[in-house]
Amino acid sequence: MTEHQYVMVTDIFPSKIVGNGERVDWQDLNKSFKVNMQVSTAYEISFTMTYTKQYAAAFNFVKEKHYVQYKGEWYIVQQVESRNDENGMATLQVTATHFVIDALKDIRIDQAPPTEGNPEVSGSDTGNSDGDSGDQQPGIVTKQTAVQQTYTLDDRLSHFFNPNDWGLKYVLHGDFPQAAVDCTGSLYDWLNNNLKLYGAYWVPHDSTIDIYDLAHFKQPTGITLRYLHDMTNVDIQSDVTNLVNDCWVYGGKMEKDITTELGAGGQTNGATEPVNGDWTPVMQNAAELVGEKLSNADIANIKNRIRIESNGNETAVNNWDSNAAAGHPSKGLLQFIDSTFNYYCRPPFTNTMHGLDQLVAMMNIPDWRDQIAGPGGWSPHGAPISKATITIQPKVDNSWGWPFPCGEGHFLGGQLFGVNAGGGFRPNGFHDGLDFGSIDHPGNEVHAIHGGRCTISRAWGNGGINWYCVIQDSSGLNVEYQEAFGSASNITVNVGDVVKTGDVIGYRTTNHLHVGITRMSIPAAFGHAFSNDGTWIDPLATIKNGTAGGTVPSDSGDDAGTTSTTTEEYYSLVYHFEDQDSINKYGRHRGAILTVDSIYDMNALKAYADTTVQHDPQATLTISGYRGSELNTLGQVVHLLVPERGLDTDVMLVGIEGNDRYFDPNGEVTLTFNNNGLALKDVNEAIRQDVKDINTNNNPLDYYGALGARQEDHWANLRFTPNQVKRMVDYSKGGKDNGGQDSSGKSKQ
Repeated sequence: MTEHQYVMVTDIFPSKIVGNGERVDWQDLNKSFKVNMQVSTAYEISFTMTYTKQYAAAFNFVKEKHYVQYKGEWYIVQQVESRNDENGMATLQVTATHFVIDALKDIRIDQAPPTEGNPEVSGSDTGNSDGDSGDQQPGIVTKQTAVQQTYTLDDRLSHFFNPNDWGLKYVLHGDFPQAAVDCTGSLYDWLNNNLKLYGAYWVPHDSTIDIYDLAHFKQPTGITLRYLHDMTNVDIQSDVTNLVNDCWVYGGKMEKDITTELGAGGQTNGATEPVNGDWTPVMQNAAELVGEKLSNADIANIKNRIRIESNGNETAVNNWDSNAAAGHPSKGLLQFIDSTFNYYCRPPFTNTMHGLDQLVAMMNIPDWRDQIAGPGGWSPHGAPISKATITIQPKVDNSWGWPFPCGEGHFLGGQLFGVNAGGGFRPNGFHDGLDFGSIDHPGNEVHAIHGGRCTISRAWGNGGINWYCVIQDSSGLNVEYQEAFGSASNITVNVGDVVKTGDVIGYRTTNHLHVGITRMSIPAAFGHAFSNDGTWIDPLATIKNGTAGGTVPSDSGDDAGTTSTTTEEYYSLVYHFEDQDSINKYGRHRGAILTVDSIYDMNALKAYADTTVQHDPQATLTISGYRGSELNTLGQVVHLLVPERGLDTDVMLVGIEGNDRYFDPNGEVTLTFNNNGLALKDVNEAIRQDVKDINTNNNPLDYYGALGARQEDHWANLRFTPNQVKRMVDYSKGGKDNGGQDSSGKSKQ
């Protein structure tokens, strides 16, 4: 026996526990009741009530934020529109959303603004508990700047749900990736903005939010829908407004601190003034300060500009031209006016009457080589390359760094120096160095972990050492790099080269780099490879502590040198996204550059671009006129056959809009399917081949129910079977609902 369905309106607010309920007139439901269920978006019902004496109580119960019950689920009235129909009868057009929508909007995590008692604190502690001074060391330090903590979906949701005063719960169905997302704002907005990162869909059931991955959300039905057999129309909506099938993609934002070792007095070569009238040493000094490298042609170009502007006089002031007449004469070695110099200069080199400072400002101009070229005057233009302070710090002689951009990374026991679990395969179980694996420490460029002079390059060592090189610092400490180079050509440093920390000395082509540190000469130290006799020094401790074998960095006195640090930002991953299939079908459509700061893996970056760039039309299938009863649950998968359109594919139900067949046996439902996670290439092909046949004029969804002229005789022109008449009579006998019981006294669910 079919269980009775009903719609009950109440006088209950969300804050109340107990209230009264009244059924809505069957005639109203028959004529106007509609559902609109769209996956992860809309869960709402709408209907129109007509004032009659029998249903006056129900009519008067309808107010914003009162509850409505339908199929055992509670909805909250969001919109009430009062009207009079053509017969002068009062009507209410009602729209109600599932109560969890209100709950999700009400559950929030907000960061309180700072107050005097809880202020924002900026600045940093100059102390360092691990003994590291924090000063920049000479060399290049490369770091990832946008690495983000990732979280499981369960972790993020628990921050919102536990606890909440709505009694709302969630259940996860399936496997979800981790994502870098914060917990802020309302839970409703958070779900809308972030669930797509987890590939998740949500559906409310009573006071529980069920969250599915695609595999668990899909419900195979075995149903095949045939055009004009199970439906009256198939509409295919295609949107190519934002189609892009050709763009560049950048990922993995990096920051490189370039620290240059300077001479006494804060300059790289001590030259702040010309030598016998020659400004070349000062030019070279300025170039080192800003990280430029000058060719002979560059030096000649700068000399020519100096000759034209001041003839080498760094204190020259032009008091006769239009700038002087305007009150801002050009000054100095390169004849900047004050405002222009101030725009391009970099602290602490801010004295316009100092030739070195003007050269630093000149090299801060984009395309400065082109701008200063030629026999005539020059007019600096373009945004400064950088306004960062060129930091001058005391020189240190113990700079250490990591050979790969990931930094310290992580190691297994067998990779560590000394005797550790996992290293038992070696004689005495002793490892004389530190192994950087290509998986745990990715990257091809091998960076020097310590500065010095190359003493051995492209040498061959037996016993698995293979091609190796050695960098020796001024104290005689040797840093040896081995096992990373498949051939001698993979080592790029030459004997006699001066190497700074962070410089590239070669390219890893094997599965790991072995680094060894010793004060013994090499290759003699190789004879102590498996002896824990103090010959070899722990590289991990040395890099982290900045000292090797107990040595202490020397203090900088008055005559000590200094360092200059500049910072470069760039993306480590670049690739050209092209969808050739899309280009063949729709032509080439270029898009803006896509940048993703926090992805440092090329495969992950490509996967992100493939799902983010709309390289195929956004396709939605709408089947109107569906009269069956099997398709009534979001996520159901059916097979669609439309021979006239060349469609033969599986699609997933993501939207249900229309009449409830219980209340309106002759009603029709509109079903929406789309390509959420399912390939609809057959659909896209049909769109391309036969666009003219596609009906693009379908009416928008009616979210608010149907209003129309009401006949005074509500039963006129209606035709029902005896069974349907009996159902309406039983329903009407129930009339007023008390305590959730039907006319027989049984509890209604």
